[in-house]
Amino acid sequence: MLLFFHGLESGPHGSKYRLLSAVYPELISPDFQGMDLQQRITKATEVTTTMSNAIVVGSSFGGLLAARMYSLYPERFRGLVLLAPAVHTEEGDKVERMPTASHVRVLHGSADDVVPWSAVQTFCQRFDLPLHTLNDGHRLGAETSQKAILEALESLLKSS
Repeated sequence: MLLFFHGLESGPHGSKYRLLSAVYPELISPDFQGMDLQQRITKATEVTTTMSNAIVVGSSFGGLLAARMYSLYPERFRGLVLLAPAVHTEEGDKVERMPTASHVRVLHGSADDVVPWSAVQTFCQRFDLPLHTLNDGHRLGAETSQKAILEALESLLKSS
């Protein structure tokens, strides 16, 4: 099962969803628009309740949601791709566990003006995860970033 958790300002069928679904048409993208994190956790819990071995691509606030969901229900997930994850908040501090480094890809733009790179670096160090820094901003919309996103997911699918 392949899931996409969108960020605060986007929707379930935004540019990252379109990028991923063009290669992975089975991608499921729940609609979290207008929801706070607790509401998103409730909905994501319902969506994933019967799943195991799911892989989640989470963008920004969706990356925070993916990390929190793994921390709560690790048995449901086999891997995460976190794109500029919003782990710089108190909610990020509530993440108690993450998959091993071989089951996580974290990509973050060096010019991100929404989520501080240093906070994501600290989060990655806390769980001994590699951080892949891209020459891009928060949206990771550059062609090189989009290619890196697809490569990260492909490598995770092959290794999991």
